[in-house]
Amino acid sequence: MDFNKNRYMWITAICIILVSLLVIVVHKNDLMLGSLSKLDNDDVRYIRSGKHLLETGQLIYYNPTTSLSAFIMPGLSLIIAGIMWIFGTGDIGMFAFRMFQVILTAASAIFVYKITEYIAGTKTAKIAITCIALYVPIYYVADLFLTEAFFTFTLTGMTYQCLLALNKNRGRDYVWLGLWIAAAVYFRPTAALFPLTIGIIWLFQRRGIVYMIKNTLILSVTIVICLSPWWIRNYQVFHEFIPLTNSSANPYLLGMLIFEQEPADFIKHYPDLYNAWSHGTEEEQKALANKIFAFQIKHHPISFISWLLFGKLIRLIIIPFYWTPVLGIPYVAAGAVHLILLYFGVAGVISLVKKRNRNGMILCAVMAYFIVVYLPFFTFERYFYPTMFLLISAAALGVQQYGPPLRDKWNRRFNRKTAA
Repeated sequence: MDFNKNRYMWITAICIILVSLLVIVVHKNDLMLGSLSKLDNDDVRYIRSGKHLLETGQLIYYNPTTSLSAFIMPGLSLIIAGIMWIFGTGDIGMFAFRMFQVILTAASAIFVYKITEYIAGTKTAKIAITCIALYVPIYYVADLFLTEAFFTFTLTGMTYQCLLALNKNRGRDYVWLGLWIAAAVYFRPTAALFPLTIGIIWLFQRRGIVYMIKNTLILSVTIVICLSPWWIRNYQVFHEFIPLTNSSANPYLLGMLIFEQEPADFIKHYPDLYNAWSHGTEEEQKALANKIFAFQIKHHPISFISWLLFGKLIRLIIIPFYWTPVLGIPYVAAGAVHLILLYFGVAGVISLVKKRNRNGMILCAVMAYFIVVYLPFFTFERYFYPTMFLLISAAALGVQQYGPPLRDKWNRRFNRKTAA
């Protein structure tokens, strides 16, 4: 990329890196969700998993010595192990990991800039990357040992590559798109069905049957080759085909509970079943979730469907993933910025749909997939954090179109009050 042509983009990305570095230096391990001695949260379990993988070559998650795991996708553990192989397992290794995440966060911001530029031009792209830099949760997430920063990088890269593939119609672009999708799956299994979204886009764009078959084969072969080491490993360890993880039952079961509360009516009818299966095997928890779903649809259809379609959606998007303040910035301030960006993001999406912006519709399709795919499961703000980067791209368009009229409206009100 030409530095002079993209000067603002590069300067903003460097600012993101510098502020993130300041957060790392100031907070050290203060932002960690769990305790390294108690292993009581996802981040410290990932650290332990990476260290164990480095030392033994075995992927574990909960039990460090006896249980090989397919509970998680291996991407983050592999990255942690690789960085600690170079920099050690102590403080230097942890600092190096955080710095790697910082670089990926800045790269994600650059991808948002390029996505927005592709859709709406350079001026809107500058607004987008500025909004990313002002979005405080990025500095919080870059300090954590979680999949969010890595998945955000793969999601934004995948979205940009999706725009290239759907516009340039070259086979090699679909190879790259397959690589991006596979990389995303290694961090979040929810990306696995994303090719279906591409197929829907092809249908809406009325692509030819030969075009769709050819590029479906390219995508499929690329993704299968990339994921086959994981499949082989799982078959060797568990003697069964596990395409992604064997941990979807618990999030699915939690997703059937309104506001995460135990279903009192269901328990009244099936107390023994609930007590036996709620902490049972993967298959038992899935079966219990299906029974709760059928029971709720039969006895409480309106409240349950409202929860599935709207309650869980609001729970997913309404608050930022910002559990501990960084650099003294309060949660209220981060939450206010989040809500403002949501407002302009929705306005931008509506504008793209109204104008039938071809590339904008692709962006909307990607966002829609990564919202809808979580609704059957337990939803909370961590899962929406990566998609927020894409929504900020739409928010930039909303700011550009609706910001000046809103500013003028407030100025007129202020002037009238002053005159009075």
